[in-house]
Amino acid sequence: MSEADSAKARRPGGGWKAIVIWLAVSAVLAGLCWWLEGPPAVEASLNNYVDQILNLIPRMSAALLIGGFIQVLVPRSLVARWLGDGAGVRGILIATTVGALTPGGPMLAFPLVVVLRNAGASLTSVITFVTAWAVLGVHRIVMWELPFMGTEFAAVRYISSIPLPIIAGLTIMAIVRFLGERDDGLKP
Repeated sequence: MSEADSAKARRPGGGWKAIVIWLAVSAVLAGLCWWLEGPPAVEASLNNYVDQILNLIPRMSAALLIGGFIQVLVPRSLVARWLGDGAGVRGILIATTVGALTPGGPMLAFPLVVVLRNAGASLTSVITFVTAWAVLGVHRIVMWELPFMGTEFAAVRYISSIPLPIIAGLTIMAIVRFLGERDDGLKP
């Protein structure tokens, strides 16, 4: 993908606005913490923050690096064809399958969602993908549900959840069509 294509694929955003809002919320909470619990509580909160950041930086860096490689390796035309604006129900089924088979936590799944969206996947497809990843993730069943809850629970929960990403995809598809928008986020 060329630099020009990459720039076109990026969605306009107000990233700095979100940062300002989060900093303001943090300042208010720090003041509340100081007022209710005193300076040691603020220090403890900051120490927890540093510990969490040090834990997240390597994971987030790896996830973003993987996302960057995927964005370069997977042709934009392929994503647009199979998961783009015109993919319809086929795109919903593909996104459901890929979401269910995507291993890992949010630090892998959400950078992948950004990559797919920037490569031309429709809003319908990425919402379906996230829903499938959240409720049908095979890795979650193997690692958590089967060992802790047993086969019957895991099977009933999984089977009853299969329609959910499809329902989510069909719902967003209907909303986008009702609003008369393009599903790829671009202006008609």
